[in-house]
Amino acid sequence: MTSGLKRSFKIAGWVIGIVLLAFLLFLLAMTQPRFGTPVANALLGAFGPDGSRVGTAHTRFPAVLVVEGEGLVVPGRVSAERIEAQVNLFGFLPFVSWLSYLEAENGSVRIEDSGESDGDGPGLKSARRIVDKVSLTSVTMQVVRPDETRDVEIETARGSLRSGAFMLEARGAGSRLSFDGRTSDAFSELDGGLRLRGENFADVADLVGLAAPDTPPYDMRLTVDIGPERWTLNVDPETRIGDSDLYGEINVMPGGEVPVVNAELTSAALDADDLAIVFGIPIGVGEGETSGTRAKAARAAFEQSGRLIPDVEIDFARLDAVDGSVSYTAETVTDSLFDIEGLGLDVEIEGRLVRAPRIHLDFAQGEFRGYATLDGTQSPAHTDARGELSNVAFDNLSLSPYLRGGADGEFEVTTDGNGFRDAAATMNGTVSIWSTDADILALAAEGAALDFGEAITLLGEAPGDRTYVDARCAAIVANFENGVGTLSPAVVDTDDSLVVVRGDVNLSNEALRLSVRSEAKDASLGTLIGDVAIGGTLRDPSIQPFSAGTVAQFGIAGILASVSGGLAALPFIEPGMAQDAPCGELLARAQSASAEAE
Repeated sequence: MTSGLKRSFKIAGWVIGIVLLAFLLFLLAMTQPRFGTPVANALLGAFGPDGSRVGTAHTRFPAVLVVEGEGLVVPGRVSAERIEAQVNLFGFLPFVSWLSYLEAENGSVRIEDSGESDGDGPGLKSARRIVDKVSLTSVTMQVVRPDETRDVEIETARGSLRSGAFMLEARGAGSRLSFDGRTSDAFSELDGGLRLRGENFADVADLVGLAAPDTPPYDMRLTVDIGPERWTLNVDPETRIGDSDLYGEINVMPGGEVPVVNAELTSAALDADDLAIVFGIPIGVGEGETSGTRAKAARAAFEQSGRLIPDVEIDFARLDAVDGSVSYTAETVTDSLFDIEGLGLDVEIEGRLVRAPRIHLDFAQGEFRGYATLDGTQSPAHTDARGELSNVAFDNLSLSPYLRGGADGEFEVTTDGNGFRDAAATMNGTVSIWSTDADILALAAEGAALDFGEAITLLGEAPGDRTYVDARCAAIVANFENGVGTLSPAVVDTDDSLVVVRGDVNLSNEALRLSVRSEAKDASLGTLIGDVAIGGTLRDPSIQPFSAGTVAQFGIAGILASVSGGLAALPFIEPGMAQDAPCGELLARAQSASAEAE
């Protein structure tokens, strides 16, 4: 029995020896391309998609677990002109990759993106399950989504995906990306310095499954710390968005149905057109301005339209990709339409519901505060907006040089529409402005009265020596109904005249239909009967100083002149019978207009 047991062990030893020898011979044979290539193709044919193949393949002696190949093609998944990888037999263990390292040149890899983040950043966890260290050159990563395919060209990638130094140079979505930092397997983190440069930040945000508004060309420098539950992005003050700087912190929580982004950002110096294009307002694409193709196209369309309100619609589909909040402050502002010197804006996004609880504008004199809610869950979108002016100079309301001084005001409006024009055409509510320290340009007051006798004496005044008349009060109230704003009326009262503006503005077609009448409180010679009519559009207004009454006045003058030449002047004498306006009542009505609209 003992001899039989010995014989069994001997046979088993021979079998194991033969198997080991066969395995060793197999490994040695695999170092030769003429043997390794057909074996590799057989394995690819058995376990890979149809059409999978490799031009040449072999292992490296004596490191028989290192595989080298050329002309690798796995249809719909991977391709590479040259590849080298070290297989790890313990890849089935946690925190161990199947490939200890991978080197590839001139290839591509296809990644199916369902829109769900793996927590560590775009595809990092999935990649590190397969490979630890990488050395990639000219590899195209195809990010495939249900509605599109986006290409990212990895120019260079070096380092460990699990733990250690890592650097990356890539381009895609109209942007360039540079990263130099470290990975940490213990905490599933990626941290280091990141630089992003491109035409429009919205494109690169979409690439990683987030959402952002359109921007001008940008150069962002960030310090990033990406973990499984939070991505922290610190924006360096050297960042430039268009001609503006930007700094602050952005936090992204990738878990949940959609990522949640919370940001606190500041610009020391904001060029107003850079923020305007974020909201689709096409300004600032002239010489010396940093502008992208979207801004230039929007500006060209605006200039050809003949309309003042831009034809821009909000893409609510972007809001489906992100929730969160943004708090933004611009310490100084340049090149703004209304000489805004400082700005504060808070925005909260929840699904397709957008709230702006803080809209704050600082002027050289006075400020504006407001808030708005945009409800995109209904179609068309519904907007509620309210705000107030506090001692804002008339200069900042585009009323210079006709009015000087400070104005207070309130507005409360609602709109329905997905775009600026649709919203304007459905506006309902009230806008009111009033002042107790306004000065009106004397030439404007006399011209509105068609009092050419006094106006002629003012025509030669230089801009710095213009004559102004103190106004006892000024009040403007416009009631909007379905996009038509009707003045009720606008009044400016001075010691010399009472200026009254009546009519309406139709925001649907931007047509103006206003009449300006100034009734003199003092006698004057050279006054015509009638109102000054303001017509045309918001983009191209027109002024018509002669009415039917004016023509009749000239006719009467002609008849009187046939009797006596001196009588011809009688129809042009203004007796000055106008009374003071009830300023207290006018101001009270303007101040309560918004409250009455509620």
